[in-house]
Amino acid sequence: MEEGCLSLPGVFGLVRRSVKIKVVALDQEGKKIKFKAAGFFARVIQHEVDHLNGVLFIDKAKEITKGKEVLETMNQKL
Repeated sequence: MEEGCLSLPGVFGLVRRSVKIKVVALDQEGKKIKFKAAGFFARVIQHEVDHLNGVLFIDKAKEITKGKEVLETMNQKL
């Protein structure tokens, strides 16, 4: 599916992600929680976990579908 991110306004790309996932995490009190997620919710969790690992969706995108000019401008500034 196509993804975007507030970290890269105007940029979108095709990212392959699992449709169903199992999540093991800690709640606000440090207690272990487990749940399953599917569809868009699973995609959002994977996207946000990537952020925690320092990965942006453009690092995984097979193709940038929109916003190529934005990325080129950003790269020129670096």
